[in-house]
Amino acid sequence: MSRNAALSALSDEALVARVVAGDKASYRVLVERYYRPIQGIARRMGLPSGDCEDVAQDVFVRVWLHREQWRPDGAKFKTWLYRVAVNRVIDFKRRPRPVENVEIEETPDDAMSPVEKLSQHQDFVRLRAAVKKLSDQQQIAINLFYDRELSNAEAAEIVGISVNAMESLLKRARKRLREELKNIL
Repeated sequence: MSRNAALSALSDEALVARVVAGDKASYRVLVERYYRPIQGIARRMGLPSGDCEDVAQDVFVRVWLHREQWRPDGAKFKTWLYRVAVNRVIDFKRRPRPVENVEIEETPDDAMSPVEKLSQHQDFVRLRAAVKKLSDQQQIAINLFYDRELSNAEAAEIVGISVNAMESLLKRARKRLREELKNIL
């Protein structure tokens, strides 16, 4: 088994322990494992593609620069990493923007007919528009629960609230999404 394959088989916590010791190969494995999911979080929170790339890069620069601060007795690495990503997205959204960027929507699956593609694309656009009308906290909750498929407990830990508060936040977000989608249709 090659070194890269052996490293890829390690748990996040084992990799992080090696990263803390300065192992760049383990760091690369973590980057490969989580770079796209972090971009996905940023994209679903409404950032343009270029900013999603910037957020993911910034998150991993921070991971490397602050690796000695990691404490294995704290949150799971994935939970901590997603929390850093969410915070960076919020920071990016708060910064002033001189010109509004236009985001290119994802291309629907090629296996569908053109009519199905158009319908799916229109549904996606409506859903993205409705999600963007939610509060930042509701967008984060929806993203972590549905897009990242985290449990309520994991999502609550990332956001820094109780599980009951996360469930309530998700309930309010779903209700608001239903209302927004009725208005769009």
